[in-house]
Amino acid sequence: MAVNMKLCFVLCLAFLTFLIAGCSQNIEVVSSGERLEDSPKPAADPNAAPLARTASDKEDQPKIPPMVKAYFMHMWVAALYSRPENKHPNPNWQSPLKDPANGRVWCTDCHMSGQIDFSKIPKVRTPMVDGFEKDKTFMVELMKKWVERLNSDDFGAKAKLKGTVTCLTCHATNPELD
Repeated sequence: MAVNMKLCFVLCLAFLTFLIAGCSQNIEVVSSGERLEDSPKPAADPNAAPLARTASDKEDQPKIPPMVKAYFMHMWVAALYSRPENKHPNPNWQSPLKDPANGRVWCTDCHMSGQIDFSKIPKVRTPMVDGFEKDKTFMVELMKKWVERLNSDDFGAKAKLKGTVTCLTCHATNPELD
């Protein structure tokens, strides 16, 4: 029994020796004798993005989760071929599409890179959607962006329209002024 204990102790000691020796095999000790107190102060890069930004910076706006944007996009695209479900729908609404039944606007009319599989992004109303929907500034900016894309020659959606789409195509009053 004592022999087994001694053997076990020797093996453990050998294992630890190899482990410790192996840990330091890639270490290179470098010392210039410089101390932190004596080192030069770091210089700030004026082109680097600061961690704190001013409120005027576009990048300062909160990041919107993709599922929230997808919900609003589903609602917005649906309003091009069926009566809008916004809070103040245009009572004289007519589809701005040349062919509302077969010529619908799809996500891929504007998102043409093919990097996103839009069939896997469901229309799900969450409490986060409710919060963003109450943010008038967010909703107006999002709608203006989408209306601009819809009317742009750079995207495929414009070819499916009878004419120019505006906020008043789907809203009874201008949401920006409400």
